[in-house]
Amino acid sequence: MHNKKRVVLIIDDNPDLLDIVDAILSDSGFIVAKAASGESGIEISKTLKPDLILLDINMPRIDGFEVLTQLKQTEETKNIPVAMFSVRSDLRDKKLSFQKGAIDYISKPFQYNRLTEKVEKILERAIA
Repeated sequence: MHNKKRVVLIIDDNPDLLDIVDAILSDSGFIVAKAASGESGIEISKTLKPDLILLDINMPRIDGFEVLTQLKQTEETKNIPVAMFSVRSDLRDKKLSFQKGAIDYISKPFQYNRLTEKVEKILERAIA
């Protein structure tokens, strides 16, 4: 474990899901930030510089793919690892996620007890 608390930003338009993920990750010692839209997620990312972003694909106005594209094209956020977090389990969506720069893809519904473990593995890979 690192001494520094790691910050995870969740970008998802579902408030219940934001609260659930916040509770799970906070219990495991992460600092959790939440954004309910792609636009606010991008803005928060620039100032907060989280260690990891969990990004939903299906969101109104700008979807997760567009958010990911913007994050990867922006100087302040291009090196932040992003894991897509979606009910869409289509192989094309997964492929597109990786092509656009995602480090991982977490399908919903996810196993609550596995989420922390998954996030820690992603962070280890990102740091390596």
